[in-house]
Amino acid sequence: MKAAVWKDYHVVEVQEVPDPQISEHEVLIKVWAAGVCATDLEVISGRFIYGAPPHVLGHEIAGEIVQTGSAVTTRRVGERVVVETSVGCGHCEFCRRGDRHLCPEMTEIGFTPHWGGYAQYVKAPAENLFVIPDNISYDEAGILESTVCPVGGLMRLGVHFGETVLVYGVGPAGIAFIQGAKAMGAGRVIAVARSEERLRRAAGFGADYLICSKTEDVRAKVLEYTDGKGADLVCEAAGSPETILSACACARRSGRIILYGIPDRDKPLTLPYTDIIMNQLEMYGVVGNPHVWEPLLQLASSGRFNLRDMVTAAFPLDRIGDAMRLMEDSVHKPIKVVVHPWES
Repeated sequence: MKAAVWKDYHVVEVQEVPDPQISEHEVLIKVWAAGVCATDLEVISGRFIYGAPPHVLGHEIAGEIVQTGSAVTTRRVGERVVVETSVGCGHCEFCRRGDRHLCPEMTEIGFTPHWGGYAQYVKAPAENLFVIPDNISYDEAGILESTVCPVGGLMRLGVHFGETVLVYGVGPAGIAFIQGAKAMGAGRVIAVARSEERLRRAAGFGADYLICSKTEDVRAKVLEYTDGKGADLVCEAAGSPETILSACACARRSGRIILYGIPDRDKPLTLPYTDIIMNQLEMYGVVGNPHVWEPLLQLASSGRFNLRDMVTAAFPLDRIGDAMRLMEDSVHKPIKVVVHPWES
C-alpha cells in the first residue's frame, strides 16, 4: 500500500509499504479521509516527543471496513466507520469501565507502535469503531477526532441551560467548544482570539459575542456582556500562559474552567491560587473520551454540529507535504485539512 512515512525529524515521504496484517479481534480499514492534526506537525518537527521515526502517523481516520478478524462479530465488511484511537490494556479499572483513554498503558493508533491513517489501509480493534451516519461524508468523519476532546469536556462538566460560556482560541478545538456549548443549551457564547478573521469564523459557527484580545480588554468586555458577573464556564483552547490567567480572571465566582490548550514547555505558568481559592473556581483537564463519539456523530447527523464547514481544504496523500505546510501557514491557516489516500 501507499503511505506517508515519517522518516526522520522534518522528513515525511510517500512510499510503498506492506499492508497491515490484522489479528482475530481487529479489522482492516480502507482509509478514505484522514485529518491532518497540528499534533502530528509537532511530532514530525521534534517539538513534541511522542514516539520516534520511522512511523506512519495520522490519528483522525475515516474509511470502509474491508476485512474482519475471525473473532469479530460486531462489525462487518462494507461498513463506513470512524476510528477512536485509544488502545488500552483491557484489564485495568479504567478499561473495565470503558475509559481506555485513561489506561496507564494506553497507546494510540497513529503513534508508536500503531501505524496510523496517513496510508491507504489501517488496522484497528473492532471495539474502536463507530459507524458513520449516511448523511455524514468521509471528510467530515475524518476530522471528528479533533472535536471529541472539547465536546467530551463539555459533556463531563455539563452546560446548564442559559449559561454564559467563554471560549479562548478559535482553532478546531475552539470551534468545537462553541458548537458544543450552543448545542447543549448555552445562552451566550463569547469567543476570544487575536485575529479578526478567526473571530468572524467563530461567529459563523455560533459565537454570540466576539472579543479581539489584541485590541480589547478581555476581562472588561466579558464583564460588560455578563452584567458584571463573569462567565459560568470558560473553555481554554489557546494554550498560552496569558490566556490561562485571563480565563481565571474572567470566570464568575464558583465558575468552571476547562483546560485543553497546552502551553509550550519553555513558557512558565504561575496560577493565581488565591483567586482560584477565594472565588471557588473549579478547573478541569480534558483528554479523549470514547463515550462521546456516538452522541457527537448523531449530533452532526441531525445538523446541530457543523463538521462540513470545518473541512476547509483537501489534498491527495501524495501532497501531504502541501497539506502540512498549509496547516502551519499563520496567514491562511484553515480550520481543518484532510488527505485522501486513494486520490491521485
